[in-house]
Amino acid sequence: MRMFIGFTLCLLAACASPREACLRAALSEVATLDRLIAETEANLARGYAIELEPFVTTGVDFCFGRGAYRHGFGTGFRYCNNVETRYREREVAIDPAAERRKLAELRKRRADLAPAAEARAAACPVG
Repeated sequence: MRMFIGFTLCLLAACASPREACLRAALSEVATLDRLIAETEANLARGYAIELEPFVTTGVDFCFGRGAYRHGFGTGFRYCNNVETRYREREVAIDPAAERRKLAELRKRRADLAPAAEARAAACPVG
């Protein structure tokens, strides 16, 4: 399934026009700063941050393959372990003063980068 999703994303990226690719490249850093600013504002509004914590789950599944029979030869169905890493959200305490300082720095950095990014975007080919 992951391979299918990766293949689909590759196809979508290949289908992007040269203008879209140029705009994405020109504005990517500003978009990242916008995402970080929104995340920091949400942390301040909530009073805590949300962090993704990995955890491992295991399960038993049916597998098809070699060694399914008692003496290890032949093919057929057998039980196999399925180990998967998943992620759950966890609340994390924040220092509001530090978050406000971080937010001010992010906004300042965005204000400094925005004119150059807009100039690069304006230089992208039309149509």
